[in-house]
Amino acid sequence: MHDGAFTYLVDTEGCRLSFRRDFDRMPFAFAHRFHISDHFSLDALRDLAVRIGPKQNRWYVEEGDTQAKNGWGTPFTGRPLEESIANIGHHRSLVMLKRVQEDPEYEPILGALQAELSDLLGIRVGSRYRDGLMTVLITSPDRVTPYHLDGEANLLMQIRGTKSVHIFDGNDREVVPGDELERFWSGDIKAPLYKRHLQDRASTFELVPGGGVTNPVAFPHWVQNGSQVSISLSVNFKRAIDDSADAHKVNRQLRRFGLKPLPPGRARILDHTKGVAYRTAKRVKSYIAVRSGK
Repeated sequence: MHDGAFTYLVDTEGCRLSFRRDFDRMPFAFAHRFHISDHFSLDALRDLAVRIGPKQNRWYVEEGDTQAKNGWGTPFTGRPLEESIANIGHHRSLVMLKRVQEDPEYEPILGALQAELSDLLGIRVGSRYRDGLMTVLITSPDRVTPYHLDGEANLLMQIRGTKSVHIFDGNDREVVPGDELERFWSGDIKAPLYKRHLQDRASTFELVPGGGVTNPVAFPHWVQNGSQVSISLSVNFKRAIDDSADAHKVNRQLRRFGLKPLPPGRARILDHTKGVAYRTAKRVKSYIAVRSGK
């Protein structure tokens, strides 16, 4: 399969303005062409599943009913990966094909996408973010992806079927209290809790094939699939330096000593100082581990 000189993002004046002004700051809709790429048909994804099926860390399947508030379902490994995809319309399930860019057929796609994104942003993506991670999401009709937040900036692109994406403002401390963020950045991915009474604060994006939405770092969201099998491509970009996230991690440690540190966002210089301290300590710990052979 070869897309040739395929263009993945639809570059318009409005799109360019949105990316340069709002990327990783607030969610916005955009258009793409992944839905007409040969690489993302159901048949092509079944072939990909055959190639990555033996590699347990490259895919994830779960079954069972989920809701916005009740967290993820139960991992399921009772059938071959390609069979789970073939029967996706008959089970309440989610199939994730992870790190798709590591497959030789898909590796050039990420490079092309990052080049297009760099052009839209007016910067080299690699100067602010680590290399992107591509995940294909194949989901049963009507299934819900529960409320959660991600530590990366995300592009979600609809390829087949429809879905409603509900995104909340990650800067709203009623939606995401500081203690939830602190626990999330310290490793508790279940810390953010869905608050039904605040649902009207979400921005809702109705995705159809060719439609996409951006989701900034740590902006909570949940997803309702439409009545058909859904195929989406998610591409995540982790910030190369994130003082706010690292300051939350430092604050978590300071509280264990009975201190009451200032929340991130109140003083940028202090956040940066905490970030530098955290990253330095992490490098030192890694260096010591390497030297000691651990």
